Amino acid sequence: MRKSLGVFVTLALVVAACGGPDDVSDVEGDEPVVQITSEGGFAPVELVLSTGPRYTLLGDGRLIYQGFQTMEFPGRLVPPYLVTTLDDNQMAAVQAMVEDIGLPVIDDEVDDSAAAVIADATTEVIRYWDDAGEHRLAVYALGIDEEASARNAAFLELITTFDRFTAETEAESYEPVWVRVFAGEGFTDPEFEDVREWPLEHGDFSNWTELPNGWFCTTVSAAALAPFENATQATTWEPPTGSQSTSPITLLVRPLLPGEPNCPS
Repeated sequence: MRKSLGVFVTLALVVAACGGPDDVSDVEGDEPVVQITSEGGFAPVELVLSTGPRYTLLGDGRLIYQGFQTMEFPGRLVPPYLVTTLDDNQMAAVQAMVEDIGLPVIDDEVDDSAAAVIADATTEVIRYWDDAGEHRLAVYALGIDEEASARNAAFLELITTFDRFTAETEAESYEPVWVRVFAGEGFTDPEFEDVREWPLEHGDFSNWTELPNGWFCTTVSAAALAPFENATQATTWEPPTGSQSTSPITLLVRPLLPGEPNCPS
C-alpha cells in the first residue's frame, strides 16, 4: 500500500511509459520517487563503480540504503543493502523537503558554484519522479558553503533526515531482483591470493556494455549471487571459456536498485 504523498502516487504510468524492455527501474513492484547518489570526486574506479545510490525511496514508503561495510581489507565483495519503511509522517516530511528544494519545477540543473573553493569533492545528485517525469538536481560539494542557498540547504536537510530515519527505524536485509556486474582486468595480491572459477553462465563480453578504462558491465538475475556470497574484494576470477585473456578478472557486484539503468552510460 502506498503512503499518502500527493503527487508521488501517480508514478506507475509515467515509469511504464518511459521504460523500455530492458529497463529494470520498477522491478521491485513499486516505483522510485526519490534517489540520492554521490558521484565523481577523486576515488579509485573500483570504488566508483561498486558504490550504489545513497538512498532510494519508493512510493510505498520503503527506503533502501547501503548497510555497514567494514573498513578492513579485504571486505566482502557484495556490499550489504538494507530496507526500512517510513510511516506517513516521515513521508510527509520528505514531501515537504522535496518541495522546499523545488524539485517539481526543476528539469535538470547543475550547481557547480563551489568548484572555485574545492577541487576534489563529490557531486550530490538527487532525482525525483512525479507525474511530469524525472527531475534532477546535481550540487557539487554540497555543504561546503556555510552560506548555502535555501535550495541547497533543503537538499542537505533531506540527506540528514534520511540519515536520522535510518538510524531510528528498524531495517531488514534488502533482497534485490537484479544485480550489476562490472568486469575489469584483475590484479592478484600475493598476500590475499584468491583466484576462482568463472562464476557466471555467460562470459561473452561482446554482449556486455563497454565502459571507459577497460571495464565492462552487465545486469544479471539476483539468483546469480550465490557464487559471490563468500567472495571478497581481493577475489579474482579465471577468464571465462573462450576468452582471449589469460589474466585474472576482477568482478564488482552490487544490487541494482529501482530507478537505476541496467548499466551506467
